[in-house]
Amino acid sequence: MKYYKIFIDGTNGFFTYKDEKDEFKIGDPVQVNFRNKLKAGIIIEEEKENEFSFKVLPIKKLLEDQIKFSENFIKLLIWIQNYYLASFDQVFSAAVPSMLNIKYEFLYKFNKDKLTYVNKEMEEYFLERIKVRKNTLTKNFSKERIKKALEKKVLKEENKWISFFQEHEMYKDIEEYFQKKYFVSKETLEKKFPKNIIDNALKNNEIELIKNIKALREDKYCEEIIENKLVEDKILNEEQTYVKNGIINSEKKHFLIKGVTGSGKTEVYIQLIKNGLRKGKGSIFLVPEISLTPQMVKRFQEEFGETIAILHSKMTISERSKEWYNLYSGRKKVVLGVRSAIFAPLKDLEYVIIDEEHENSYKQDSNPRYNAKYVAIKRGELEGAKIVLGSATPSIESYYYGKEGIFELFYMNKRYKDAKMPSMEVVDMKNENNSFFSEKLLENIRETLLRDEQVILLLNRKGYSTLIQCGDCGHIEECKHCSIKMNYYSSGHILKCNYCGITRKFDGHCSKCGSTNIVHSGKGVERVEEELKKYFPVEIIRVDGESSKEKDFYKNMYRDFSQGKYKIMIGTQMIAKGLHFPNVTLVGVINADTVLTIPDFRSGERTFQLVTQVAGRAGRGEKEGRVIIQTYQPESYVINKILEDDYDGFYEKEIENREILFYPPFSKIINIGISSTKEDVLESISKEIYDEISWEMVELHGPMRSLVYKVKDRYRYNIFIKGERKYINHYKKIIREKLKKFRGKDYRVVVDIDPINLI
Repeated sequence: MKYYKIFIDGTNGFFTYKDEKDEFKIGDPVQVNFRNKLKAGIIIEEEKENEFSFKVLPIKKLLEDQIKFSENFIKLLIWIQNYYLASFDQVFSAAVPSMLNIKYEFLYKFNKDKLTYVNKEMEEYFLERIKVRKNTLTKNFSKERIKKALEKKVLKEENKWISFFQEHEMYKDIEEYFQKKYFVSKETLEKKFPKNIIDNALKNNEIELIKNIKALREDKYCEEIIENKLVEDKILNEEQTYVKNGIINSEKKHFLIKGVTGSGKTEVYIQLIKNGLRKGKGSIFLVPEISLTPQMVKRFQEEFGETIAILHSKMTISERSKEWYNLYSGRKKVVLGVRSAIFAPLKDLEYVIIDEEHENSYKQDSNPRYNAKYVAIKRGELEGAKIVLGSATPSIESYYYGKEGIFELFYMNKRYKDAKMPSMEVVDMKNENNSFFSEKLLENIRETLLRDEQVILLLNRKGYSTLIQCGDCGHIEECKHCSIKMNYYSSGHILKCNYCGITRKFDGHCSKCGSTNIVHSGKGVERVEEELKKYFPVEIIRVDGESSKEKDFYKNMYRDFSQGKYKIMIGTQMIAKGLHFPNVTLVGVINADTVLTIPDFRSGERTFQLVTQVAGRAGRGEKEGRVIIQTYQPESYVINKILEDDYDGFYEKEIENREILFYPPFSKIINIGISSTKEDVLESISKEIYDEISWEMVELHGPMRSLVYKVKDRYRYNIFIKGERKYINHYKKIIREKLKKFRGKDYRVVVDIDPINLI
């Protein structure tokens, strides 16, 4: 008899039950008696103890209509729970969509390698004969062939006579029937063929009866599509071929591709996935945000058709559940999705590929605060899959692991079809009269438009202006619920807080004195669009959080811009990645300092990545590209390394600073956030927590006010922790235990492991 820990939906913990007949396994969905009610649960792990101070109830039964999870999947969820100090119910909810019910059907499967023995010569020989003496038949056919035909019931022996088995034609019909199918429902086959024919086929292992998950759609199977419909591989260049073969043939499991923008990394990814498919194995391909990459979705659908499942945040629960079901049943073997797609229930996983691996969006900003990159690495470890990270500007941590040999590092330094990298020029805005556009940028936009080419402009600020101030009384419009200035959005004539999301109409009057003498400071993309129209009477499209709320915005934007409907695209960081427009020859960065000035040890890295990525949108076709970078800090080493297209030089400077300051990858970090609606409670409880969790083997900083002190009427403090990996791993256990006592109604405590955002 075994004892198991079981997770029961709607609870926050595990409960012990016994398996009296040793009939259940880890991952099984079961029914148990929980507080005098029958409840569904999942078997999580086997109990190490077999003596308990409480009565242990038995597991009632296996639930046939529920998802059965693999033991590796359960291990992954437990790892996330422990690594990120989350509760299991939070992890389970993030990993598994609701509304998942399973229906089964019985199918006959055809075994190609057990084909019925058919001999045309024997058939023709018996056409004019009813039966033949055995010794006569051996004169025309070998004893071995006769014996095989008898075993397969092509012939039938009656004393010294041998006759042709008349029902043999029915066997041929079964073969022909199955030639176009891999599976046939039990009911269908039994209506079409007599029972004795089916029984004999089963006995000879020509067909087998299996219990299978019922399809949610028409009877199309991944094996058929792989065999008949995979698009022919494109011819790779020398660099691409080297990288693809290197990954396929390597005994290592972790890889980093550092490939310049436009180098053809996507084609390498596609051929790796095909390599997995041809072996009957599946792949997960993660992108930062699916809605931002319509080209990627279109390309993957062209390449993989019915074998691909798409998982992203815009899908309904029902749509997500359907795709999950198709993956779980094996009807789809390729996943294209955002971070949560790392939990897709693929069987026989061969590759997890993470495109633009440096992107912050792979980190979840609510509980459980997992990072899909690290979850992918753990999943690969559990399932024996290869993990491939790719970027033109890898995160400092990933590149360090590549340099140190923890990841196998590959380079792709040439653009596909030998397209040239764009030329770059920096403009010092301190010397310009126009705070929006330098003379150099305006001149280049004008020349680009005259050549009937297209322009992309980046400004990583939403709205019209980031600060509204009265010119008479000096009042600044602030959010009542957050310690932040409100942004003005001219498209809706509203003031909006970008933290709590609250909005109110703005009629151009000061809310304190009523004056119309309003000063707009901190230009956003709406303001830049307005100014741009004064210079260039052409069609302009704006891409930001507000405009993209429209249904099918990205799909329409991509189509319209590709077809030349718009000449200029202006947007926030959303336009810096995943877009391929061959007619874009000019990229302008309106203000390269928006991220650089943020007080965060990663601000230089993020600036380098953002500007380099958007610069990579220029000159991706046959025409040469040009990039103009406007900045007030042209002397910054970050700006200089961008200008020189010198990622390695930038990395060397950054990694030196990281080592001196003991930041990742040389340490692991934790951020503990404490919040409350009561300032006095917050201050006292923050000090209590700090004292309680202090440990000499790690660095603790704080408690300190968050950079944005109040959000949604809650005041916020932070405790920042650094330490060596081995100490942090142990320290997390200390934190989990110590923080159990801090569960008050007047405050909240959130622990963020490996935080990305420290604001």
